[in-house]
Amino acid sequence: MMTDSAKYSLWFEPTGDTAYKLQERIKKLSKKHDTPVFSPHVTLLGSIKLSETESITLTNTLASSVHPFELELTRAGYQNKFYQSLFVHVKKTEQLVDARKKAQRLFNMNSEDYMPHLSLLYGDLTKEEKERLLNLVGRTFYIQFSVKSIVLMQTDGLPKDWKRIHSSVLK
Repeated sequence: MMTDSAKYSLWFEPTGDTAYKLQERIKKLSKKHDTPVFSPHVTLLGSIKLSETESITLTNTLASSVHPFELELTRAGYQNKFYQSLFVHVKKTEQLVDARKKAQRLFNMNSEDYMPHLSLLYGDLTKEEKERLLNLVGRTFYIQFSVKSIVLMQTDGLPKDWKRIHSSVLK
């Protein structure tokens, strides 16, 4: 079912070597399990239903009030959700929580639980399959990367349909 308004998300993305390594890992897992490939990212805010113009303006406003900071990947986890099939937890730092609060205020969205994470695999796998995968890919990561910009993504439909709409550099 298509709605009139596209759905947007705000992402933080790793860059350089970290992005490359994570992307390779995602590609490998997706290929092996025949699941969608996607870019490595940490979602700051999802399910934004404003217009594209408004979303771009608010993304710029948000970026101007957030300073660059470090994100730290910690341990792997999984849930029984397609988009949280296999992921790495992201440490809830003061800067990340603050950026999230600012985003929620600007986009006028209520606070639901926030579990910052970087997905490695989307799909419907059994708990056993996920446990087996974690034994292969490892359960602890401890990768740090700098967040220097916020990306506005159109996240309607399937991952292959997702589009990068705008990127705004943090001040």
